[in-house]
Amino acid sequence: MSTTLAALPEEFLPRDTADVVRTVRDSRPQPLTVYGGEPTGEDELGPPDRRVVLSLRRMNRVQAVDADARLVRVQAGARLSDIDRTLGAHGLGLPVVGDHREITAGGFAAVGGLSGASHRYGMFSDNVVSLEYVDPEGRFGTCGRAHHTDRFRRILGSGGRAGIITALTLEAVEVDKDRTWLTSDAHRFLDFDTFVEHSLAEIVRPGDAMLQVGRWVDTAPLRVSRPVGTGNIQLGTVRFGQWSSLHPTAATPSLRARRELGARARKSLGAIASAAKGPAGMPVRNAAAGALMFAPKVLTLRDAEYLADTVITSSERGPAYRVGVFAPLSTYTAVFHRLHDMLTDHRERGGVFTVISALTYGVRSPYLHELSGEDHGFISFTCRLRPIGTYSGKSGTPDVLRDIDSGIDDILRAERARRYHAAD
Repeated sequence: MSTTLAALPEEFLPRDTADVVRTVRDSRPQPLTVYGGEPTGEDELGPPDRRVVLSLRRMNRVQAVDADARLVRVQAGARLSDIDRTLGAHGLGLPVVGDHREITAGGFAAVGGLSGASHRYGMFSDNVVSLEYVDPEGRFGTCGRAHHTDRFRRILGSGGRAGIITALTLEAVEVDKDRTWLTSDAHRFLDFDTFVEHSLAEIVRPGDAMLQVGRWVDTAPLRVSRPVGTGNIQLGTVRFGQWSSLHPTAATPSLRARRELGARARKSLGAIASAAKGPAGMPVRNAAAGALMFAPKVLTLRDAEYLADTVITSSERGPAYRVGVFAPLSTYTAVFHRLHDMLTDHRERGGVFTVISALTYGVRSPYLHELSGEDHGFISFTCRLRPIGTYSGKSGTPDVLRDIDSGIDDILRAERARRYHAAD
């Protein structure tokens, strides 16, 4: 018999898959919200929403490491940073990790999972060998590359809609992330067209780059007939891009010293930005975000993987519209240009956005390659929203964003691209 909603606790904290099965069955037919780790302030559920909350943060164990086979079995709530540290004791590491330390294995697999190493190793989900799950009816199951493969693909990248991942077996690679030194080869741009062309060339031919990422920032409306490719810098306008490829290098005492100084400076800037409040703190938060454009020349692989976590998370405040897409390399340039044109046009005509920024890198995913017959570039846009009522145009933000969503879908269909986070 199912437990009534009134008798349910505010949050379930299962410790194993059997606990998850009981929770799913007892919560039906009430909506169930699943957290991989600690809920953020933005995720908190307030009245009158009485959803049942299931948090996997106690299902956080690294259960077994098979160093010879380069495999690790973990519970879904295990943080990637903790898994990586455990693997490090065996001379191994995860090939793809997120850019902050709180990401969990189950949560990352449920959305596909990307990083600056995806041009080499694909998505995080491409490195999952098998998994355990609980379906929406509360039934336990297993699937993997060699059994129930259709179900395996449905669950990976489904955002939890096809089933709650409770445990995973992951592939690892031989690497010492604390002693693998990288040097950054950075190229900076004032012209958007040139930035996009360079990004495509680096994605197609990455060489020995272990990590790669391109970033573009546009901080003010552009009063031009075609916002892409003008290369003009107007008063009060900042349009700037950088492509960074990080290549292996030999460690020296000088490099070690520079790395230590850079790490301290980034942590200090991140702490200051985190404490900066209100409009007066905006310059400090912008400086923290801008630090990503001037990444240190030398750093370890582990430092590089979590660079954004060190300097930018604290600066990402306020509401934003975000979209991430996989663009086949044959249409990568067209997708990038058309998305940028559409978003800047909405900002020009309606003033709905302030800062528009983009991030891009390559994705060599076996799964995506099967779908389209070619490799992809990942493109994401983050557009900061003005407060409702301070911009002209339509009656409210939801109407505008629905129009933007529809326009993006039209572009993706025309260019054979697909959204990131969307279940197939």
